[in-house]
Amino acid sequence: MMLCWILILLTLRFLKAEETDIYAQEGGTVTLPRNLHGGSTNYPNMVYVNWYGPDKTLVISRNPQSGIQPGKDKARFSMLLDFSVQISPVHESDFGLFRCEQHIFTETYTKTYRLRRVTVSRPQAVMVGETLSLRCELETGQFSQKAIVNWTPPENSKCNVKKGGSGGYNTVSNVPVCASGVWTCTVKYDKREVKATTTAYVIDLSTPSDPIYTSVSNSTSVNIPCSLSDDIPWDLLRDHLLGGNWSFSPLSNTNQQPPKDVLTLHINSTIKWIATKDAPINVQQRELKDKDLSIIKLPVSEAIRGEYTCALNFKGRTFSKKIKVEVLKVTSTATRSPLIEGQRVNLSCSLGHNTTHEVKWRRPSGSTHPLLSSSPHSAFLSFLVRVEDKGKWTCELWDGQKLLTFSEIFLRIEKAPVDIWLWVAISSGIVVFILLLVVIIKAIRKHKQMLMYRRQRPDSVS
Repeated sequence: MMLCWILILLTLRFLKAEETDIYAQEGGTVTLPRNLHGGSTNYPNMVYVNWYGPDKTLVISRNPQSGIQPGKDKARFSMLLDFSVQISPVHESDFGLFRCEQHIFTETYTKTYRLRRVTVSRPQAVMVGETLSLRCELETGQFSQKAIVNWTPPENSKCNVKKGGSGGYNTVSNVPVCASGVWTCTVKYDKREVKATTTAYVIDLSTPSDPIYTSVSNSTSVNIPCSLSDDIPWDLLRDHLLGGNWSFSPLSNTNQQPPKDVLTLHINSTIKWIATKDAPINVQQRELKDKDLSIIKLPVSEAIRGEYTCALNFKGRTFSKKIKVEVLKVTSTATRSPLIEGQRVNLSCSLGHNTTHEVKWRRPSGSTHPLLSSSPHSAFLSFLVRVEDKGKWTCELWDGQKLLTFSEIFLRIEKAPVDIWLWVAISSGIVVFILLLVVIIKAIRKHKQMLMYRRQRPDSVS
């Protein structure tokens, strides 16, 4: 009896030794190798190969006559040139025992593989500056002493990611934005290697660092950009997000009034920007489906000059970014259109406040106005218009070699009508006639005075 038990234990140990563990990640790709035996090496074209899955059904086979025959799930199981089987993607039902049967002449060889799971942390979102924790472990929960595990940061990560932890655990403290992306856990075991991946999303806001320049004349609307630093799925973001808003403080806020909310984040089955009641500017509400949080299609006017704040509120933390919007506008002192040749006009190019940026004027192609011959140009022009000056006058705002924005105004100029010149001529003639009469009257009076003086002179002599 004792001998029987010993034989059974030896048999079980032998069978277990013939079973090889192969690790894979659900959703990933794995290859189960075909062992080479005797004739299968010497006569590879004569070998019959059958692969059976965990439910003992044939998943794929090969024979010398008809070649490769797919099984029940031909989309996921494929046979390689050496008759190994590749599974992609790996499903939950694949974790279990696979059997490979090889028939060559009168000999049969069987090899079994147990497909086991390698598990990594689920995709997660973490706020910038906090700690990212990653986990990678084999199905048994422990790595063998000979197993080597290594975490690789995203390929786009060029920053210094300080990793910590041991075994299959990895922590990144003070996580930077560039740590966003796919992290890869590589485990080397028993001369084999398995890779498993997970995705980390680092939460932060991204806005342009420079002001946004636009103008009333050449733009009908403008977008004010703000976005999440990474394309984080909203389902992950919901676990952290409490709310958000856009607020606006106008340029003319001389009384230092607090910014007014113009959009509020509505969190429900859909995520939306909702316009607040009595918003001082005409903002557009919309549904958010990606990382873009921008204000879109804001009508351009002088009223939108000011500072905008994009904010998201998370549990225990608020992210906010400020964006300044500058609106350039050309104005004219002319109260009527068209202008009459010879009339004085004043043009002003302004952001609504003093600026250190360079102003350049572009006159109509037919104009030869001398006011623009010198540099730098003044933001204010004053001149008597001529018919040649009619057309589009453009004011450009430059920062060094970069054109920030431009604004335009169209001047309509006409010659004075004939009747006006006639009245001018008549009026001038009347004035000349009156002047001549005055001169003649003065001459007559002076002549009379001279005659009287001559008549009185002899008497005075005698």
